[in-house]
Amino acid sequence: MNSTSVELLVKGPRRPSGRVVGRRGRRVGRHEGRPERSSQVSGRPRWADGRREREDPMGRERHGPPPGEVHVRVVREPSDADELQRCVALLTDGERERRRHLVPSQRALYAAAHAALRTTTAAFSGRPVGQVAFRRGASGKPYVAGDPGLRVSLSHTDGLALIAVSRDGPVGVDVERLVRPVDPRGLRRQVLSDQEAALWPAERDGPLCEGLLTHWTCKEAVLKALGTGLAGDPTAVRVTPGARRSGPVRLHHAPGPPRRWRLHLLDVGPGYRAAVAVAGGGDVVRLLP
Repeated sequence: MNSTSVELLVKGPRRPSGRVVGRRGRRVGRHEGRPERSSQVSGRPRWADGRREREDPMGRERHGPPPGEVHVRVVREPSDADELQRCVALLTDGERERRRHLVPSQRALYAAAHAALRTTTAAFSGRPVGQVAFRRGASGKPYVAGDPGLRVSLSHTDGLALIAVSRDGPVGVDVERLVRPVDPRGLRRQVLSDQEAALWPAERDGPLCEGLLTHWTCKEAVLKALGTGLAGDPTAVRVTPGARRSGPVRLHHAPGPPRRWRLHLLDVGPGYRAAVAVAGGGDVVRLLP
């Protein structure tokens, strides 16, 4: 599983062990023209064994990824009934109720994704799974109760879910399945600014539908990091696709105050497009099974 990425200082309105498999990316913004290695690492992180990662200035134990890293866990449907029951057992009463209202084909992945969110958060926060709780902020974005510095994001599509965790700053992740029917013209009208729409003339809809979906995935990752999700205005986030469909995507503008954004394209398997956005860090992505 690979990633490509690009970093920008985005202005507001008008103004550990493992195998490195990433490729060299390009840093733009303050360091225009200076190459930087954009890494994606696979392997078991130290926090997975429940060990202390570092201490804060007050001497309290801190768990989670080291500075500059965002960890993305890949979640698939349970392989058998026993695994599914173990996932369901980790859900809260509210999650079980929401699962019951889903169509049958979505229930297994829902259970696996939310169970994985709970166990992953427990490992990062250094607390038992049963003590993990989530709250929602004013914008509706979930956060970890008792550990506001631990940022999490969940996305799911047919057959796959991703969980992103970071201590650097707000994080958002999005994954889409390519086989899902897409209306390119409708998508262009909904999410692209006038400048971006000029890059996607109607006659290119068919052959570059995959590229347009990648474009949208990056936008949604940024919106989720901002805490608005699809309630935000996609046209307020401006990105430019690279020359290749799998190449870096430049983030030119995001709502809010100036921030250092890091945007990564994730290779999570054939048939999917995925991206993760981090404000304030996330130079390295670690994909976890």
